[in-house]
Order: sequence, then C-alpha cells, then structure tokens
Amino acid sequence: MALSINLNSIVDIDTNHTVSIAAGTNVTASTTTSNYRSNTNYALTPNSGVQVTIATITFTASTGYYYFKEPYYNIRTPYATAYDITETVTKDSNNRVTAKVFLIKYTNTVNSLGDIIIFDHTTKAFPLAATNVHNNALLEIKSFELDTNDIISTGAVRSFVVKGDVTAKFNLKITKDNPSGSDTTYDFTTNTFTSSATELTNQEIDSTGQHIGFINFPNISADDTYTVELSPNLSKGTTLNSSVQDTTNENLYTLSIKQFKPITITIALSSASTYAADPPSANITITGERNSKQRLVKSFSYDLSLNANSFTFARGYTTNAGGMHALDFRSSIVKVKNGNQAESTTVAFDDVSNLVVGMQMTGTGVTGSARIVSIDNIANTVTVGVTQNAQGSGGMADDASITFTYGGSETSRVISGCEFELLGVDEVTSGYLLNAAKLTPVTTLVNDTSVDGSDGVVVVDSVAGIKAASTTFVSGRGINAAAVAPHVDAVNTGTNTVTLSADQTLADNTPLTFTGSSRSATLAFDLAITNFGTSDHTLTINLDTILTVS
Repeated sequence: MALSINLNSIVDIDTNHTVSIAAGTNVTASTTTSNYRSNTNYALTPNSGVQVTIATITFTASTGYYYFKEPYYNIRTPYATAYDITETVTKDSNNRVTAKVFLIKYTNTVNSLGDIIIFDHTTKAFPLAATNVHNNALLEIKSFELDTNDIISTGAVRSFVVKGDVTAKFNLKITKDNPSGSDTTYDFTTNTFTSSATELTNQEIDSTGQHIGFINFPNISADDTYTVELSPNLSKGTTLNSSVQDTTNENLYTLSIKQFKPITITIALSSASTYAADPPSANITITGERNSKQRLVKSFSYDLSLNANSFTFARGYTTNAGGMHALDFRSSIVKVKNGNQAESTTVAFDDVSNLVVGMQMTGTGVTGSARIVSIDNIANTVTVGVTQNAQGSGGMADDASITFTYGGSETSRVISGCEFELLGVDEVTSGYLLNAAKLTPVTTLVNDTSVDGSDGVVVVDSVAGIKAASTTFVSGRGINAAAVAPHVDAVNTGTNTVTLSADQTLADNTPLTFTGSSRSATLAFDLAITNFGTSDHTLTINLDTILTVS
C-alpha cells in the first residue's frame, strides 16, 4: 500500500555557509526562501513499512569560517520513531566543525502530513593569532573531552581530557543543582561533592600535550544536573581555542550533564464494580534506569473476591479460565482545555503531545463516550467520535483538566516511553493470554429431603457465587449428564434454589460443584518491561474487560 508523506525542513539564512539538499529517489522537493529562512518541502509516496531516503542535507562553512555551534535539528511529528537521521561531522586540525551532513530516512505504515524538521547553527570567523602584550604567541587550550551523556542513577566514573599547548594552564570547576542538599561542588582531592567551593586550579598541560583526570559521580535519588566549567589561566598567558568557548564568554567553556533518578513503573488494578477489598490489591512497583531497555520480567498474582454478585468472564469463555490482552493495561494522561467548548467534534487543548488515536476522553463536561479519531499537532486539537456539547450547554470549560486513556504498550510508549510485553500470549487467539483469570469453583450441598426429579429445581445450602448462565455448569454425585453437562438456568437467592437445564434426582447433603461463576477469582500473568522510558508511569489493569461482576 502506498502512503502519502509530506515533510518540511527549515534552515536559517546565513551568508557564512552553504546548505545543499539532495532529494532521495522518487522524492519531489521544492524550496522557497524569505529574508530569514529557507523552507524545503518533500513529498513522497513510499510503500507501507519500507524505509526510503528522503534527503541528504549538507551544511558547509564558508572559507575562513567554522560552526561555533554545529548544525543540529529539532523534529516536530507524532511519528518521531519513523525517522532515522544519521549525522556525519567534519572537523579541522583545531577540532573546529567545518561541515555536517544529515541523512534523513523514513519508515512508516500510516500517512504522515505536516511533519517539520527545523535546523539551527551558529557560524564564526576563524580567530586571529593570539598574542600577549609583548606580541608573543599565547598558549592555548585546544580541546576538552568529556562524555556528557546522561548518567545512570547509581552513578559513574568518567574521565576527561584537556588538550593544548605544552605548559598551558587551566582551571576546572564542577557544580550540581542538588536542591535538597549542600554537597554542590566537586572536590578533586577527595573525589566527592562537598559544600566547599573547590575546583581544580592552575593545572598544566604536560609534554604529551594533554591532561587526563576523572570525575566520580555519586548515587542519587532525585534528578541532578551537573555544570562543568573549563577556564584558562589568563595570568599565566593561557587562552581558550574558539572551539572551546561559550557564546557569551571567550574565557569560559561550559558543559552540562544530567543524571536521572530511577524510573518507577506502577502496576495497579481498577474496576467500576465493588470488590471485597476496594481497590482489589495494593499497587506493585518496578524500578529501572531511565530509558533502560534491559528486559525485566516479573510474575504477578492477585486473589480477587466479592461480597455480593458473581464473577463471570467478560470475554465469554466457556471454560473455567478467562483471557487477558495487552490492551487491558491502561495508561492515562491529563490535558488542559484551551477555550470554552463549542458544539463540535473538534476539541482544542493547550497541547496535544503524547496523545494517540483511540484514547477515550473523560472529565467534567465531556459528552458521551468520546474517543480520539484524529490529532492535529499544529492546531493543538483532537477530533473525537461524539459531538461535544457547547460550554453553555454543559460542555467543557476553558482550562478544564481532561483525562485521556487507552491500553497497550504503544500508548504507554507515547506517554512516557514505557514499553512492555504480556508474556505467554496465544497469537492464534489474537494476542490473548489464555488462563490468565481463573474462577474458584463454588461448592455447596443439596439441602432437600424431598427431591423427586420432576424438575431441575435443586435446593442447596447457599447460592452465593452461582450465576444463571449457559456457561455455569454443575457436577457431582448423581448429576445426570448423559445428554449434556447441565447448566444453571435460574437462581433464587430467597429460597437458595437453582434451576438446572436438566431434571435431577439428588439425595440430601450431596456435594455439588458449580463452575463458570464464582465470588472468588485469581489473576496471574508474567509481564516484561522492555523500556523504562523517561518518567514514572502507571499501568492500570482494567479488571472489567477481564471479569464481569453481576
């Protein structure tokens, strides 16, 4: 199936560099230019699920210039994972970026219109030879190497390398925001963060042309951001190369590193019915590192019970075991209404990020069972399947908090990055985990000394948990199942009688077992967290799609 894909790339006009664009095969590209920006539109119709090259975009600094801030991009699309963008950087002998190439590839199974990639950069002229007041060449710090990728919660040791002219001298300071503590500055002597204002000072580049050190980042329980500041010792005749200078200060080079607390995935249960213990069970939490894709498997088992009514299987299974689906794991996100609602299927919000088609919309003023049909990321609106009342007719008001809910791993991935798998599913049954839910058989005794077999009415000690249904079967000594297994046609709680689908003659105190309905159930399954995502997340198991209470 051919798709319709439309992408725009936006680049600021800069006379100190050139940008060349080579469109991919079967891609139609057209460029319009204003005084400040160049906008290129790419239109293509690839086959569903096939990766195609949209374009190769090359940034090249003009002679005598380099990229003080190397070109980078920001993509705006609901299908970010469909894009595969690789980057190739070219640097000169002084470690200055002189060119960068972006190769944009795309794979998707749905149409994608209105996607935007915005590029940014800063060019700067090569500096003149640095000299002191005696016209002697100054010593120079030429580069600073430090891994600035996110640090895991348990901490890390990272090395750094400062390169430059022999005998060039520099200072290095590391601080962290740590709002809940006083250990904010790194002490290079003890290799710990302390409350004292310490730093590495007057360090000298040796005959190898470099200085190598390390930083010990601690274990944390709250997010932290580290600021690393490299400065030259000006009094000793050292300066910073332009490639390691801040935009606003040529005598300072600042880097930032983030460290994130563990991510908590909470597994909760929810039902619109009243259970014997409500909520049915305490929440269970699973912790892992931010964005960790290390597969973590956990087994779950819940004992569920009712004080009244009975459990049956919501999906109509005729055995004594029910099925479970990944869509039973619901995820929710709250959005703020933008403006009073007018009568329409279109609803505006402050933003529509992290929403997916199929989500159910609930909250004060929501009309009917409204699900998202489409999302407009430019206008920040959603279209739902039920016309919403105007605000004056009970519809949603401005700034109302509206909740969006849907199930499955794709939904949780879009909301927080959390991805999961329900293990042991039967693909033949469209991804259901069979036997996940089981009903405890109901056992009782015949309480009737005058059963004559003229009808199927049987008096028992208790009818608690027995439901009249073609899927509620009875067995026991003396039950006549010659033709078919008898099921329960009617239950009378006042007289403790059940009417079976076949006439029976049973002795008083005969043990009977009823299956297919019960006041006790178990829910057991194995769940794998395959990506912990970027923020804490709750997966709520919707019991009402697994077990019916009536």
